[in-house]
Amino acid sequence: MKNFPLTEKKLPGGLRTVLLPRQEGQTVTFLVLIGVGSRYETPRQSGLSHFLEHMFFKGTQRRPTTKEIAEAIENVGGEFNAFTSEEYTGYYVKVAAEYLEQGAEVVSDILLRPLFPQVEIDRERGVITEEIRMYTDTPMRHIWHLWQEALFGAHPLGRRIDGTLETVGTFMRKDFLQYTQRHYHTENAVVAVAGKFAEKQTEQLLKELLAPLARGKETSPKTVPKRLPQRRFLNEYRKSLDQTHMIVGVPGLSLTDPRRWAAELLATILGAGMSSRLFIQVRERHGLAYAVRTSTESYTDAGAVATQAGVRTDKADFALRLILQEYDRIMQEKVTADELAKAKQMLRGRMVIDLEETNTLALFAGLQELLTQRIDTPTTMWEKIEAVTPEQIQTVAQALLAPTQRVAVLLGPQKSTKEFSKQLGL
Repeated sequence: MKNFPLTEKKLPGGLRTVLLPRQEGQTVTFLVLIGVGSRYETPRQSGLSHFLEHMFFKGTQRRPTTKEIAEAIENVGGEFNAFTSEEYTGYYVKVAAEYLEQGAEVVSDILLRPLFPQVEIDRERGVITEEIRMYTDTPMRHIWHLWQEALFGAHPLGRRIDGTLETVGTFMRKDFLQYTQRHYHTENAVVAVAGKFAEKQTEQLLKELLAPLARGKETSPKTVPKRLPQRRFLNEYRKSLDQTHMIVGVPGLSLTDPRRWAAELLATILGAGMSSRLFIQVRERHGLAYAVRTSTESYTDAGAVATQAGVRTDKADFALRLILQEYDRIMQEKVTADELAKAKQMLRGRMVIDLEETNTLALFAGLQELLTQRIDTPTTMWEKIEAVTPEQIQTVAQALLAPTQRVAVLLGPQKSTKEFSKQLGL
């Protein structure tokens, strides 16, 4: 993607906008990102960012009901949704290009003129309660809650994004109003538009639609503890499960760390795809798991490298040993030039595929602007990826994968955890 049209502008009120025109398609995505998520919450507010995201769809001054909001997009075949993470919340619509103005107006309407009726808060409380229970009952999701807890402890990053049954049960209308007033304003937001649109008309549309957005200063989250991980081993016994779910990993790198791409390639070589080292070792050679995957997570000031698998319970300690052996090997031996070249091509190829979608394109640029205040184009990223050497892979592996930094989290019916603790040197 050498040709990557991109226009960044700040509106008179301070709102940052990112325009990514792509005339070859027929759709457009309008995305509003707010710089607030679960790590901005106090313990009493746990889950408030996520609950608030739901409530923006529960009626506005112009469209008093959820049905009216949904119909405004669905009647033109559009896609309309939102999401909450640890560091941001997003609201987007994807429509056929001729309906951009209508789609953008609906997103702007829910953010600028929400009603937050108490009756809807009480009703949605039940929905979110069931969502929390659903994810708790889903081992592949709940294991990540345990992983965050082990890595970050009592810090907000160690808490669930959706909160707890206790905290969700306490939120009232004033909580949503106060939280919106504090975080939903021009200095804490980015708007990204990607797809088929006319730039000048869209710039004017943004100025008109979002002019009422309140002005305010960017808010900052609680800093990450200096010592990570907070716990090196965490086990939750669940007799009803037929296998043991595990995540093994280490603290990682932030979004702005220059070693980030070396860490991404390290994770790719270890466990991305069916030809990765861990997939071959854990699944193909020993048949211990259906899937095993290593990935990275990066925040503004922290990160993680994590390997996830669901394995035979009677062989779970052996699976852990295999994973740690691969960690040791990539620290001790340089990866081959061919293996590194394959990993680089995998990252580049996946980026090309992902950025074909206007949703991903808007998020790609919008998040960079929101979280790092600069946007690297795919070409710039590819150049950084291409520059990584086998020596750099080994150096970052030795820095991140040290035995004293390793964390293991288990969820399953295993009765004894002594062998796991022993392998971690505890």
